[in-house]
Amino acid sequence: MNSVWILVIIGVWFFLAYRFYGRFLSRRLKINDKQKTPAFSQRDNIDYSPSNRSFLLGHHFASIAGAGPIIGPILAIGYFGWLPVLLWIALGVVFIGAMHDYVSLIASVRNKAHGIAAIAKKSLSPRAGILFGLLILLTLILIITVFSVSTAESIVEKPDLVLPLVTVTLLSLMIGYGVEKKKWNYKISSVVALLLIFTSVWVGVRYPFDFSSFDPVFLRGIFVTLILIYAGIASIVPVWILLRPRDYLSALQMGLILILGLVSVFLVRPVIHAPAYLEGVFPLWPILFITVACGAVSGFHGLVASGTTSKQLSKESHGCSVGYGAMLMEALLAVFVTIVVIAGLEWGSGPGSYSVALSKGWIVLFSSGFGNIVSSVGIPFLGFSVASLLGAFMVNQFILTSVDTSARLSRFLMTESLVPRFKNKILVTLVVLIPSWFLAITHSYESLWRLFGSSNQMIAAITLIAVASYFLSKRLNVKFILLPALFVLVTTLSALLYLAFRNGGYLSEGKWSLVVLSFVLFFLGLFVAYEGFKKLKKKIVKR
Repeated sequence: MNSVWILVIIGVWFFLAYRFYGRFLSRRLKINDKQKTPAFSQRDNIDYSPSNRSFLLGHHFASIAGAGPIIGPILAIGYFGWLPVLLWIALGVVFIGAMHDYVSLIASVRNKAHGIAAIAKKSLSPRAGILFGLLILLTLILIITVFSVSTAESIVEKPDLVLPLVTVTLLSLMIGYGVEKKKWNYKISSVVALLLIFTSVWVGVRYPFDFSSFDPVFLRGIFVTLILIYAGIASIVPVWILLRPRDYLSALQMGLILILGLVSVFLVRPVIHAPAYLEGVFPLWPILFITVACGAVSGFHGLVASGTTSKQLSKESHGCSVGYGAMLMEALLAVFVTIVVIAGLEWGSGPGSYSVALSKGWIVLFSSGFGNIVSSVGIPFLGFSVASLLGAFMVNQFILTSVDTSARLSRFLMTESLVPRFKNKILVTLVVLIPSWFLAITHSYESLWRLFGSSNQMIAAITLIAVASYFLSKRLNVKFILLPALFVLVTTLSALLYLAFRNGGYLSEGKWSLVVLSFVLFFLGLFVAYEGFKKLKKKIVKR
């Protein structure tokens, strides 16, 4: 089968979903531009700062599009084949994932831009809100840890990434200050910045840094430390000076590189090599749904929507494109990653195959498949080495934007929900970054990371329950939220039990910490679901 048909069919499906189901959600949420958003009513020009819609869309997209939509499909294809992966992405994102992001954003905007844990505390119960907040905090620490390590390792592996990454950061500071304070034309500024960034990529290839004389483990530790220092600074300074412009520029670069890849697929028309369906190690349900998480539904997205994004939304009507639209863009990325894996690489175990590339790491796998497809077009100066570097650069931008956003979200979580009397930004940020640094340096996170898929989807389920409870109190019909919430909740609870008790699972491996954490997540999900549906029943009776 030719991979072009996949892009055409799913692309049309996403367009129709945005046009019709996005409008349906806007009507159900009773979107209203007459009321000021918190970006204006609580404006402090640090966290609360109204944003141009294009800037905010780029900032939000870059923040949510971390490693998830890349790692998930790569692993799931090896477990289940490409057809179940694509079907789940296409259906899951339209009716669950993008809806989840949109309703989380609007619920936060109507609650003074507070995070989802604070909304759960208010709409469910204080106990549920605190327990939910602790789950979110653990998940954010894991995201900061793992993504900072992934970025550091990729820099050590590909030193030619150093110059582009530094260039993006410095240009972000200039663009942020120029657009906000000097009223620069953001379109012209964006074009100039992109030219400079892609020039730095070319220079980075021609004149890479030489790290051969350094011990790789020591070098990785240095880069992890530098990345976490950067994340700490980005989480404290005004959002318009670094975080928002950097994410915006990252989104533009990623968008252009993604467009290059999509156009290359149409020109090269690569044939699919991988099997459509595999019967392997895991059952399709529930494991597919926690493996391909971010491309279809992700609890992390609700944290971003109700954290950084809701504090910058200028109008409620921007919510559909920012919340619903950005998630469809991430799903398109997940679809493209699937094509890169099944058509850009050979299937099997020979040189240049999926299994060989995966043994070198998922970043190498993606960049190799991307390089194979793009270099086949025959564009001058865009051979395999440059094309694969562009793929690796895109991935690094995805990962790094999730690190700095997660650091800022952790600060909001602490000051809004867990320790609201503790307002010192620097100390609150260190409370999160120091454990992340320790886990990264000691590799202590590797065992805990196996639970990320489950914890991420549990956050999505609880978010939907809390948001449904809030909107029901405003006399809105919430069936379109509750049905997906039930599906995600039951699927995640089932996955937790299966992974703990299956033959070869956590219990048989003697991974007692994972067994205990699985039970904690399981009973937390049951407790919050009980609290949530008890509240929902009362509100339905009152109506």
